[in-house]
Parts: sequence; C-alpha cells; structure tokens
Amino acid sequence: MLIRTLAAAVTLALAGSAGALEIHLPPETATYKPSELPGYLLVQRNCMTCHAAQYASSQPPASPRAYWEATVKKMKKPFGAQFDDADMPAMVDYLVKTYGAERGAAAPAPAAKPAAAVVPAASGKDVKTLLAANGCMACHAIDQKVVGPGFAEVAARYKGKDGAAAVAAHIRQGGAGKWGPVPMPPFSQLSEADAAALANYVLSR
Repeated sequence: MLIRTLAAAVTLALAGSAGALEIHLPPETATYKPSELPGYLLVQRNCMTCHAAQYASSQPPASPRAYWEATVKKMKKPFGAQFDDADMPAMVDYLVKTYGAERGAAAPAPAAKPAAAVVPAASGKDVKTLLAANGCMACHAIDQKVVGPGFAEVAARYKGKDGAAAVAAHIRQGGAGKWGPVPMPPFSQLSEADAAALANYVLSR
C-alpha cells in the first residue's frame, strides 16, 4: 500500500510539472573552418540551414572521401536538403580536406580572409538571378516562414529609412538568434551592390 501511495504521488508530481517545462537553447555561434576551397561557401550556405557546424567536426577524423560523399548524398536524399547535385563534389572536397582523412591537403584560409566567391559579384545581375544563384528561396518565401522568415515579415520589421542598409549587412554577414535557432550563413561573396539589391527587393514585398 505504501509503495502504491508513493508511486501515485510521484506520478501526480510529474504530471503537474510537465506542462510548465520550457527549454531555451542558446543561439548557434559555431561556424565551419574557413578555407580557400570553393566548397567552404557552399557548405556554409547549404548545410547550416538544417544543422549546426558541429556536425562536421563531430565526425570521425579518419573518415575517407567515400564517407563524406555518402553523408552529403544522404542530406539531399532522403533528408531533403535543397542544393544542386553540381555542388556536391566541391562540398565533399572541402569536408574531407577540412574534417576528414585528407586534412592538410589544402591549407585553410586565415579567419579574417574571405573565401573565394562562389557567385561572382556583378551588380548588373537582376534580383531573380541573385535569388536563384544564392539559394535564397530554399530557406525563404514571400509571405510565409520556411526555414527563415518570409520576406514580408522581414519588411515589416525593418520598415524605415535605414532598413535596407541593415538587411544588406545581415545578408553579407549572416547571423543567429534574430529569427529563431537556425543561423543564417554569411553571403560575403556578394558585392555590396548585390546585397543592397536583394535587401531592397525583400523590403518591397
């Protein structure tokens, strides 16, 4: 009888506290190791929309190229990551040379030095070309949240004379914690003119 009474008390206590439990995760701050390899920017753009950068550093350091190829393919299918098949070889090359068995095959870039541009800076490009080339619509929509906020929601928050400059800076620098736990990778390969064009497009929605 005593055991039953104690068990009932514990059950009631757990039930009473279950609804009040809240978990707050800290904003994501980890980044991929900078490199001059073309896959560095591709990995930043394509991988951090779904998981933290620690995923790569937590893999076995002796992992061969075939392991990383299988991992990248797995992220696209069945997990549904939104990146082109053409991006895969460069992503795999960066990952195996930075975190896997081929470490040291390519010297990493200094942290303060931007990696080589994946998309050439060309302010003459129209906005739709920039959106497609940088995979913007894989994480954003016009009027609803996908991975990141909808453009209409961004426009509402940054409405004002300095809004375009703030949004353009955020596009090039990336960041975390402003719209939820998933970080936005930096698009530092964009020129200031291209970032400004994207910002003005977002704020016009």
